[in-house]
Amino acid sequence: MVKWIKRLLFVFLAFLLAVGVAFLRIKDTDNSTAFFKNGVWQGTTNLPLGKDPLITTQVSLFALFALPSEEAVYLFARKDNLGNKLDGTKDYTITGNIHQLQANYWSITAYGKDLYLIPNEANRFGFNKSTIVTDSAGNFTIQISATSKEGNWLPAPAVSPFGLLLRIYQGEKGFMEKLSSTPLPELKMTKP
Repeated sequence: MVKWIKRLLFVFLAFLLAVGVAFLRIKDTDNSTAFFKNGVWQGTTNLPLGKDPLITTQVSLFALFALPSEEAVYLFARKDNLGNKLDGTKDYTITGNIHQLQANYWSITAYGKDLYLIPNEANRFGFNKSTIVTDSAGNFTIQISATSKEGNWLPAPAVSPFGLLLRIYQGEKGFMEKLSSTPLPELKMTKP
């Protein structure tokens, strides 16, 4: 009986160790070899969802119902251009051109530290190819701040960290092949 209890205890401890190691690997997307970095954006164009358990789990942390890479690509930003975590006490801008993201559809959405949409009075959670206001050449600026702004304002949480998700649906082949190096919308801190 004692031998059986020792074996059970060993199995239980091994299970706890495996869960701990798995948790650390899942949370460490910054050092994952599965994702490329392009400016502040991090993502992959080869998302083996359902085939690679680690990557599937890592992706499910920030994109619960993610589609395979053939349909959509997800790029996330949790740090600004200076390498600091995005923080609701600071202001940021995203600048770009609607034509630089060569896809049928794209969107930029803000998420709180709990990985849910950020509640706000404006009920504004992101911008997409159709809703963003641009100049005549297609240039846009999104202001990210906890305080209301004019124009393309994306509410941030008042005090906590947050993240951004850039979704690209049905991107053009040439654009997608160079996604890890082509210019993407730039995110910069504007008010420390």
